[in-house]
Parts: sequence; C-alpha cells; structure tokens
Amino acid sequence: MAADWIHFLLFFNFALCVLSATPIEEEAEQILPTVQIINSLPPNSPPLNVSCSSKNIKLGARSFSVGEAYEFKVKGKDIYSCAAQWQRYFESWHGFELPRDENHGAVFWLVKKDGFYRSWDKASWVLEDPWETE
Repeated sequence: MAADWIHFLLFFNFALCVLSATPIEEEAEQILPTVQIINSLPPNSPPLNVSCSSKNIKLGARSFSVGEAYEFKVKGKDIYSCAAQWQRYFESWHGFELPRDENHGAVFWLVKKDGFYRSWDKASWVLEDPWETE
C-alpha cells in the first residue's frame, strides 16, 4: 500500500514537471522582436495613420505626428501586415515576417516622404516600399 502511494506521488510530481515545462515554441516567441514605426515625414505634416494586424491579432489603427513612433511586440510567428495613409498617399507592407526578421531584437520602420525604410539597428536603412497614390 505504501509503495502504491509513493508511486502515485512520483507520477504526480513527474506530471506536474511535464505540464509546467515551457514548450520550445513558447521559448521562441519570447525572443520575437518589437516592431517600431517612426514618423519621419516633413515637419508640420498631417498625422500618419497606421494599422497593423496578424491573422490572429488586430492591433487597431493609430494616428501619430512627426517625430512620434508606434510600437508593438510581436506575438507568435505570423506575418504582421501594416497599412498606412498620409495625405493622398497609401501603402501596405509586412511590418514583421519570417525568416526576414528572425533573430533580430527589433524591426524599425522609418516612414519618410519617399517611402518606408527598414532597419534592424536603427543605423542602416533600406528603402523597402515607396508610397502609392490614387
């Protein structure tokens, strides 16, 4: 009888350890980056309107002025699609996607009059997408 009780306790402790362990996928999510979209349009410009979402998460629309930034933490490994509107210009792009942004702590987007620049270090910028017009 005592041996059965000990076996039960050992099994119960083992089950608790297994259930409380962090799966590999969750650990990978913990190192997914922050996305920051920086409004670097000309001075005195109207606000930049941006909306981002993944297939599971809707972050909603944001409107922010020159010099301000919109930031969000990536959750999951989905593509985050963003859309922007400024005056008569509009554009949509992938704010975050794998494998492009994998193993980076942050993805920076600098929004300028000629388009959208991406960087992982906030020092080297690459023009990824120009603005569209009607």
